[in-house]
Amino acid sequence: MRIVFDTWQFVRVMVRLEQTRSRDSARRALWAAWEADWRRLDGELEALRTADFGRFAEAMMDREITFDPVDSRTARTVARLAREVAGEIGRAQKATAADDRDDLAFERAGLADLADRSEELALRGRA
Repeated sequence: MRIVFDTWQFVRVMVRLEQTRSRDSARRALWAAWEADWRRLDGELEALRTADFGRFAEAMMDREITFDPVDSRTARTVARLAREVAGEIGRAQKATAADDRDDLAFERAGLADLADRSEELALRGRA
């Protein structure tokens, strides 16, 4: 099984994981497995953001991050993290100016889709 993220989705999930990695063994295991990739990508994105914002925006929206293989536990953890972030975004939408709600709706829908795909992977991995 493999999980494919848009770069911005991976960033959102990994920021959440970084904040909550000590919460349970599944998060600690995922952090241990993906921390080096996350640190490398985060550094690359930060360099792009400061040097060429256009390329940074392109990297966030047009690139994909793939992990292959992943097991059911990883897929379930990704789904849980994506749902948590989507929930935070949903709450933020209520307190946000109307002009910014569309951007948040896009992110929320994208994370919900990632969560659905990850849950489907986890279920298939059990078979």
